[in-house]
Amino acid sequence: MRKKILSLILLVTVCISGCGLSSSKGSSSGGGGVKILFTYSQEEGNAFRDTLAEGAQEYAESVGAVVECDYAENSLEKQIESIKSAQSNGYDAIMCIAEDATTARQLEAAAGDLPIIFCNNAPDDATLKEDKYIYCASDEGVAGQLQAEYILNMFSSKDEINVLLLKGLDGHSATVGRTKTLKEGLNASGKKINYVFEDFADFDTNTARQYVNFAVSKGIQFDIIVCNNDAMARGAIQACQDNNINLSDMPILGVDATQDGCQAIIDGEMVFTVYQPAAPQGAEAAKAAIELANGGSISDFDSISSDKLHLWVPFESVDASNAKDYL
Repeated sequence: MRKKILSLILLVTVCISGCGLSSSKGSSSGGGGVKILFTYSQEEGNAFRDTLAEGAQEYAESVGAVVECDYAENSLEKQIESIKSAQSNGYDAIMCIAEDATTARQLEAAAGDLPIIFCNNAPDDATLKEDKYIYCASDEGVAGQLQAEYILNMFSSKDEINVLLLKGLDGHSATVGRTKTLKEGLNASGKKINYVFEDFADFDTNTARQYVNFAVSKGIQFDIIVCNNDAMARGAIQACQDNNINLSDMPILGVDATQDGCQAIIDGEMVFTVYQPAAPQGAEAAKAAIELANGGSISDFDSISSDKLHLWVPFESVDASNAKDYL
């Protein structure tokens, strides 16, 4: 319901700005036939990127622009070639989930004069440029902070917490940001935090399930399972079920507030997740791409960071009190 409400708000906002009834701060110029290439790899079992793309396409269509997706198929070479040919194929701007965020300079060189809005996998800030190369996402560090706050509240009476931590892809900006602030928040609490098992489960359900099963088989004792995303949390749930671990006694946390994640909270299998607004991220990225394609500036967007290089769409906490609102 919450996601549907956000979509309705987005459409109303588009209608107001698109019909010329408002020129408020942060409003985008008209689409005017702008054509945007969105290059990314689809991930089986993880609908986040496709939802982001749908948000971008819906926004673009509402203002007379178009977003066309080209799937990189986990190939950096394919992604670079796609970007290289974008201008000659009539595209005015690029949205990109980089196959490898460390190659941002290569991607920018391939784009020529076209602006790029990076999404979901953050390049180094040094590769970004005001009104040219922008990163649009939710601030990953906030997700880790929210997880840490929930854990410390849950274990407020305990002096020591044994944590099983499942991280995403090694080097991915979401993995780095979420893990860093989670640990900072927990470690600053004054409690003794033991990371009894920690590994990269690559945002994957099956890998997470295997790791938790392995930890149990080795007799590792843990009080809580913390995951960088809901897909891994689902794997942790399955592993607990494999080993007859009562889920009411084993709190599991994720990030993204996927349909499965929210339903797991409602069903008592998970306790907490963080809503990463995929469709609003896509809409904001498309809005920025259109503005830059038209030669405008995004420096007065409401979501712009102080350094003018990032567009931040806020995370939101989800637990048993509000999970049904995000289905």
